Amino acid sequence: MSQTDGLPRLLDMDPTNSTYERLRRQLATRQPDEVVWLGLLDALDQLPADARLALLLSDVFETSIDDVASLLHRDVEACRRLVDDAHARIHAAAAMRK
Repeated sequence: MSQTDGLPRLLDMDPTNSTYERLRRQLATRQPDEVVWLGLLDALDQLPADARLALLLSDVFETSIDDVASLLHRDVEACRRLVDDAHARIHAAAAMRK
């Protein structure tokens, strides 16, 4: 494996060149219905990393809360609180955009 094989992965770690940032730039020029996605991405970006991960694993990838807890090395109740807090923050962000 050459040193340049890992370069695409490293570029994806750059916040100005990340998948999220590319998607955000694309959506910024789109129609109002697509702006909803931009709002969601912004709300997700504002979440603490552990809350974002817990939310995405449980809601998007339908991972059980027990498995999320195991992956995050936390107890189940702490993971439930992370997901609940993430939901509350996303709802609050949506309410502010109205």
